[in-house]
Amino acid sequence: MSSTNAASAPNEDNQIAENEEIDVETLQKPNANLVRARPKLRAIERVPVEIWSMVFEQYVLLDCRVANLLLVCRLWRGIGEQTPRLWRRMLLSADAIPPSLRAGSVHACGEIETVERIRKRAGASLLELTLVLGPNEEQSPSPLVRATLFQSVTHHVLPRVTFLCIIVNPKMSLDLMQESLQGVFSGTLEALESLMIASAHPIGNLYGPLDPVIQMINASSLRLRSIYLENVNRDFITKVSALDLWTRACRITIRNEFDALDATTFERCTRLEFLSFSGELAYADTNHSRKVDYTNLKWFKVGLISMGTLNKLKLNNLHSLVIDCIQTDYPNPSPAPHSIVIPELKVLHLATVSPTAAAMAAPKIETVCLNIPTLKSTDADSVIRELLSGAEGMLKPKHLTITAPVHDKHLLNALRHLPDLISLQLDHQVPFSKMFFREMTPAVSLSRSRALFGRGKKTTKPPLLPKLRALVLDLHKIPTDNLQLDSVKSTIRTMIA
Repeated sequence: MSSTNAASAPNEDNQIAENEEIDVETLQKPNANLVRARPKLRAIERVPVEIWSMVFEQYVLLDCRVANLLLVCRLWRGIGEQTPRLWRRMLLSADAIPPSLRAGSVHACGEIETVERIRKRAGASLLELTLVLGPNEEQSPSPLVRATLFQSVTHHVLPRVTFLCIIVNPKMSLDLMQESLQGVFSGTLEALESLMIASAHPIGNLYGPLDPVIQMINASSLRLRSIYLENVNRDFITKVSALDLWTRACRITIRNEFDALDATTFERCTRLEFLSFSGELAYADTNHSRKVDYTNLKWFKVGLISMGTLNKLKLNNLHSLVIDCIQTDYPNPSPAPHSIVIPELKVLHLATVSPTAAAMAAPKIETVCLNIPTLKSTDADSVIRELLSGAEGMLKPKHLTITAPVHDKHLLNALRHLPDLISLQLDHQVPFSKMFFREMTPAVSLSRSRALFGRGKKTTKPPLLPKLRALVLDLHKIPTDNLQLDSVKSTIRTMIA
């Protein structure tokens, strides 16, 4: 066996060498395969340049790398370089640019020459501009180098910028930020529609170095619709919310888990339709009879809120509500069950271990996703009993998802109050009983019923959920051994056969 391999090795080497010679000769002669493919290439070349430009623009909308297009062929490279919208996303950083910021269709520029080339290709198209400050390390450039790089763009294209993002990386001091942005923003941002300010870590007094650009936006950006703030403190948000630019926003996203905000912070935003705040929303007004009007708000996500605060909000047009955690109202009393009416609410995502969530009522609710993050079944049972008690004004969704270690008995009692339920998904976290499967099955023959549950009279009562069309059970998260899991699966297959 080994001698055969040894004998064949020189032959393989000779074959490889011959192939290499053939490849060289082939490169020097017209390739027959390429000659046959020329009609197809010519067909591609006959496609109008405008069509290719439209295709490339759709490609960029998927946030794919432009460089991949330019490497396909000479034709595509030429078309790509002459399509301004492919070059509208620019990221400027004089510091080291991590791979995460180079991803997608953004063009990372670390030198003025690169900036000039991208800016020339972008032509007169609208631009999306990202400025990255830091991280401040030993080999980091001076603030003057950063400012010069930023000025190579901002002094020419600011009126055409529709998206402005400022990223502050770690170890950047306020003095370094102020020097790096010195003279960068001059002119107007009249086309700006979206503003993003993100800090890697919370920095106090961050508003100071950014005051010139914020004042410019306040004075000239009448088209501003979206504001995204990350790791900025409460003072920063308070100062921005006092400006006119705050009232223009239709979409506000704030990621800050460290400071609580008063609900009146967003009261001036009469155009606001989307609000996402990852921290605590509170209500500190001493006039408890006054409500904060969120007139046009349709999508609302909040990290922490009490039912007392929610009761102080006017949400007449709210369509979707996401609450990551419900805070108790102690020492104040909680609102009465089903007393907080949200008339247009259709989608509710709720995580709570507090039964006070039963204060909400939504006559048009369609979808409820309930997460009860507790290890005790008694706590989960208490929440389920209050939320789905059958009382007037109770939430009655058509689609329900429950993630909780609730006992079968309380779960079945709650489901009896939901006759219009169409789909049900359960992440139960505790084993299901045979009674649960018997109640959930609308029709089981007498023989199957006896085989599964033992002898007895065949049930004649109507199905628990007569309109149910989809039932999803996550059995793999149930703490049980393989024999019990196989038994449950076999039971389900027999009952639905």
